[in-house]
Amino acid sequence: MGGMHEINSPPSKKPGDNCEVCGRGDNALSMLLCDGCDTGYHTFCLDPPLKSIPKFDWFCAQCLVGTNEFGFEDGDEYSLAQFREKADSFRREYIEKNFAPEDRPQGVVTENQVEEEFWRMVSNIEETVEVDYGADIHSTTHGSGFPTVETHPTDPYSTDPWNLNILPLDNQSLFRHIKSDVSGMTVPWLYVGMMFSTFCWHNEDHYCYSINYQHFGATKTWYGIPGSDAEKFEQAMRNAVPELFETQPDLLFQLVTMLSPGRLVEEGVKVYAVDQRPNQFVITFPQAYHAGFNHGVPALRIPDLVINVVVQHERSSELCAERLGRIRKRLRRTLPGIPKNARLLP
Repeated sequence: MGGMHEINSPPSKKPGDNCEVCGRGDNALSMLLCDGCDTGYHTFCLDPPLKSIPKFDWFCAQCLVGTNEFGFEDGDEYSLAQFREKADSFRREYIEKNFAPEDRPQGVVTENQVEEEFWRMVSNIEETVEVDYGADIHSTTHGSGFPTVETHPTDPYSTDPWNLNILPLDNQSLFRHIKSDVSGMTVPWLYVGMMFSTFCWHNEDHYCYSINYQHFGATKTWYGIPGSDAEKFEQAMRNAVPELFETQPDLLFQLVTMLSPGRLVEEGVKVYAVDQRPNQFVITFPQAYHAGFNHGVPALRIPDLVINVVVQHERSSELCAERLGRIRKRLRRTLPGIPKNARLLP
């Protein structure tokens, strides 16, 4: 029998040793490691390339996009009482599990604690929290939190100008010229949330105003960006996740993207915040991006508005349409299989 020779296998490559794009392991100083999976990428191999290693956490496209298991999907049907029971149970169990006893005297946490926990979760790519959100509920189908002439003819609030069933068709509103119901614009939507249910960064269709009234329940935190900083905000979002915008130029239209106010402020974007409580209105202005989350169960009524002040923003809808057109052109470049004369649906 011949002599036996020890065979030394080459050392196995670890994630991050080689660039996932070019396959080489040189230029170590330019090798960027994903903070989610530790895979490596040369900064100059990325599309678009990065000039330097980011100072903040960076995630590859696979970690950011994953299997597209993010956003919203249809949930169960509840009565308002059933939804509130589920929401209260979720809040109670979450606080007990995630806040130390000394941080929640008598089981109570502050609004600041809830806000800090919300952004901690948003920034943690490995953690998933699933909540329900009753969104875009048609008030003529499911009932209105405001009285109507049909249901409460003697109630003075049935004809009050601040009644959001009436306000969209005010004499100074351009919507009065629309003779059919437009859900969410001439007909208000109702929203019922629970702790951490979220509305992601967006601005209103056609750059309209919106007005939001909270009927009852826990605090709702809003973040707003003035319309004058809209383009700066959009650029900051593209800088934060260039890979996502490369594959999905219409990402901000999907209402599934959040970036913390702190990151936006670092990019020079003006960000404001307000806590909305029962019996309070919040109004958003044309082109103003806004986002936020619920601290518990609130019920809000939200229609869009086009009042005569829109004359000062007479090009708002034109600008919105132009912007959507530019994004559709980028989509066609991203998806070369779409014929030039194809009409991409919103």
